Amino acid sequence: MNRLLQYLIVFSLSFASQALSAQPAIFKNSILNIPQGAAMINGEPTYYNDIQLLSDIEGNFTLVAAEQSNLVAVDSVVVSITGLFSVQVSLTVTGNKSVPCVDLQTPAIFRNDSVFKVALAETTLGSAETCIAVLDPFETTIVLDVQGLSSGDYTVNVNGVEASFSL
Repeated sequence: MNRLLQYLIVFSLSFASQALSAQPAIFKNSILNIPQGAAMINGEPTYYNDIQLLSDIEGNFTLVAAEQSNLVAVDSVVVSITGLFSVQVSLTVTGNKSVPCVDLQTPAIFRNDSVFKVALAETTLGSAETCIAVLDPFETTIVLDVQGLSSGDYTVNVNGVEASFSL
């Protein structure tokens, strides 16, 4: 049961910034259902929905199902740095969703040393839903957690588009 708590804490912390109406991870009948999650696979962030993990008697988990989300097409990433004593870094990201009938999902942010990698995905259409096939432009702001980072140069990569900044 300790491993279950560890997984719940990791996923809860990873998506703590989501809106209060977001569905939490649920453990029932030996299956942990996680609405959204992200993983770094071969150095690239990947976004998943409807993740199901099966727990065995020893508390180990086996992946049963997961639906990979489409990452949106990013055109530009602009870094803004504000604050004198408490520095805040935000990204203005512009690009296109695949269709107007989907929304942006909560960004998944990974950091390894001086490189931030962000997976920005879109929701999926239901099997019975249809939508006009035109690109839908978007602009969104993503805040990076830079608390406690040392002075230096940093790179951010959002779905393959890079920008740099210095603290």
